[in-house]
Amino acid sequence: MTPKGNAFLALWNDVEPARDAEYNCWHTFEHVPERVGIPGILSASRYIAREREDHRYFTLYDVASLETLASAQYMEVAEHPTAWSLSMRPSLRNFLRRPCETLLRAGHGLGNCIASFRFTVATSIDVAAWSGTLQLKLASPGVSMIQLGRVDTMAGFPLRNSVEDAAAKGTPHVLLVEGIDRAALDGACHAVATMIVAEGGCDASLAWESYDFAFAIDRAGLPGPADERQPPREDLRRRWSR
Repeated sequence: MTPKGNAFLALWNDVEPARDAEYNCWHTFEHVPERVGIPGILSASRYIAREREDHRYFTLYDVASLETLASAQYMEVAEHPTAWSLSMRPSLRNFLRRPCETLLRAGHGLGNCIASFRFTVATSIDVAAWSGTLQLKLASPGVSMIQLGRVDTMAGFPLRNSVEDAAAKGTPHVLLVEGIDRAALDGACHAVATMIVAEGGCDASLAWESYDFAFAIDRAGLPGPADERQPPREDLRRRWSR
């Protein structure tokens, strides 16, 4: 599904290995649909790198605007978690949250894989110049869409980032590159990383990982009424508690 909002929320995390299977059930069937039920969150996609123990999970929310992430409905869900969510929170590891204003987007569709880049630039990005350079990457094998966002560093959230990227002065950004083949995407991303360093001068702050697509849902696919908090999946939680 092609993003439609003016912002996005990028999330990275790991989970306690003993709860990995439960995490995938909770995240797919309760947590992500609950978020997409919040007005202003348009869709969500979750990804996994099964071969890794660190930086294993990545979730992307398409958001109408950054104001959505400060709304009363959003904070109600974040500050009053379900019983299952409350039990999962202590098991999350390496949690990183980046709310971003979308600066540019090129390409379309939903790729089979995604690479996420986190970096900080000392000065503001020349969006027009970066757009021309990044759109050339769409001709690279396996690349289907590119999205660049500037991180809102003022945004608050009940859960703090447990691991921060390398300290760097400037403005943090997130670049997302989707593709149809992960091996080809990884190859293209090495060139993208080189371009980011050359254009932004952010060698020390650059970090990137790639992931396979796992699950996606938009508002039309919600199990409960849209624009309402989705019901907790107590039926599934009880299976794991047994």
